[in-house]
Amino acid sequence: MTYSPDHAENTARMVGFLDALEQCVSEIRQFVTAYGDAVTMPGRVPDVDADGTGRQATHGINRPTEAVALDERRLALHAELKNGVEQLPYAVAYVRGVSASMDRALAHWEGEDAAPASQGDTIDHYHGAARH
Repeated sequence: MTYSPDHAENTARMVGFLDALEQCVSEIRQFVTAYGDAVTMPGRVPDVDADGTGRQATHGINRPTEAVALDERRLALHAELKNGVEQLPYAVAYVRGVSASMDRALAHWEGEDAAPASQGDTIDHYHGAARH
């Protein structure tokens, strides 16, 4: 049996990664909350009216629906929401894979008949919940 003196360093690094992950998730949750209302309104501009809604003084024909639909700042919000929806499932899969691998290794250490997963198996073969 081999003893690895870097286990304490790896544990500390893992805790640091988990803290960073929690902070990132909290930030994204706050953005998603703000986006909920923002994607339905035109972007704010420096020349706003007194109520601060981001509406400019009207010139010519007033087409508020068209202005909202074509607002490039609002469209940028939609694009980032779409990026998040496309990319975050990969992050979830990786995190679940790490959790499942750790669960299997702990079960093996506890004497259960679970063989530890090899590297690369963690994401494709995740089918269970992590131990808590």
